[in-house]
Amino acid sequence: MATRVRVGDAEIVGLVDRRHTISPEWHYPDVPPDAWEPYREMLLDDVWSLLNFRAFLVRADGRTTLIDTGWGPVHAPPGSPATPARLLDELEEVGVVPADIEQVVFSHLHADHVGWNLEDRGGMIQPRFANARYLVPAADWAHYHRVEQMHPNIREQVLPLGPLGVLDTFEGEHQVLPSLRALPTPGHSPGHTSFVLSSGGEHCFVLGDLAHHPIIANEVDWVQRFDWDPPAAVAMRTRVLAQLEADGTLVASSHFPMPGFGRFVRVDGRRVWRPIEV
Repeated sequence: MATRVRVGDAEIVGLVDRRHTISPEWHYPDVPPDAWEPYREMLLDDVWSLLNFRAFLVRADGRTTLIDTGWGPVHAPPGSPATPARLLDELEEVGVVPADIEQVVFSHLHADHVGWNLEDRGGMIQPRFANARYLVPAADWAHYHRVEQMHPNIREQVLPLGPLGVLDTFEGEHQVLPSLRALPTPGHSPGHTSFVLSSGGEHCFVLGDLAHHPIIANEVDWVQRFDWDPPAAVAMRTRVLAQLEADGTLVASSHFPMPGFGRFVRVDGRRVWRPIEV
């Protein structure tokens, strides 16, 4: 299910680790049932009803970078049955093995974005991407050292990165590569980060969790269950999606249906998600 997209001289590949059927009431518990009615056909459709959990492979500037690492093989998503974890298979399909990854950078540290970070090798926990530095938003790193309750994926797949000596933190705008820039978009988490891949006058915006489903293109004020600071998340979502629509920017989404790449456009006075043709 990997989707490959050229951006100038660079390539970005959407890799689906897991997927399952979205539960509107669970993911958006404060949205009243009647608010979903205009979108009921989308939710019943076999494509639009699926919530995907993606990572993104970026090949640019002679480097191989992975953005996020999915749910991983150990802890399945809650709710409806999920497909098996496939990130390593997806990487293999595009000719990449873990040793090829030179850096892993995170949009944020929620459980569904960090699951393949580490592995047990002969009783010792080691980085799965053995030749990579792991780049983590500083605000999320600090946050998960302050809280006591967290998903086991975070405790098992994130916190050990520090003692292993493979982690670097970044703050604010950060140039990951000459062609890949990190942009702070906090609200969903304290350090939530989006990315812009720019090459040859072309751009692709990696959305992260600013929106989890195409319905949110129009319903920007709907609060997702895991929005850490709901007012900040809504404000950020409102601003960023409006700008992406105005600029016609290509967008890569962590959770939208296949193919996961598209643009926000205006149709009959409503902002909608228009997937690219692959």
